[in-house]
Amino acid sequence: MTHSQDIVIQARTWLGTPFHHQARLKGKGCDCLGLIVGVVDELGLKDTHGQPLAAYDEVTYSREPDGAYLTQKLTALLEEVPFTEAQAGDLALFTVRDNPQHMALLTDYEGTLGMIHCYAQARRVVEHRLDDDWKSRLVKVFRWQQ
Repeated sequence: MTHSQDIVIQARTWLGTPFHHQARLKGKGCDCLGLIVGVVDELGLKDTHGQPLAAYDEVTYSREPDGAYLTQKLTALLEEVPFTEAQAGDLALFTVRDNPQHMALLTDYEGTLGMIHCYAQARRVVEHRLDDDWKSRLVKVFRWQQ
């Protein structure tokens, strides 16, 4: 099993977890960052410097986080890859109201690229196809340390 497959398999164990701002508890509640933190913590993933990613967790952000700060933080911790090289297991950063503030884990979904994310509108962690709407809001793709 590849590193990417591990990420997708672990992320799928969070499906259905209710949305709760700043929470990080599988089955109880999380937000989009809480999902990512939970998965990387469960897998012990590290940044490009070999440090555990869960150590960088923050819970002082608002419901509309600072997109510039988030982008800077992700760029410092992970390897950015071109959109054309995006694959299951990568971390995707999306805009909401023109602010890069929403994250998802990319998946292999029904033969195409999909995404798992804690989606406030759905009130839970969901998986679906990476459709044209989401693709139009995709701003960066990051890969985890192998």
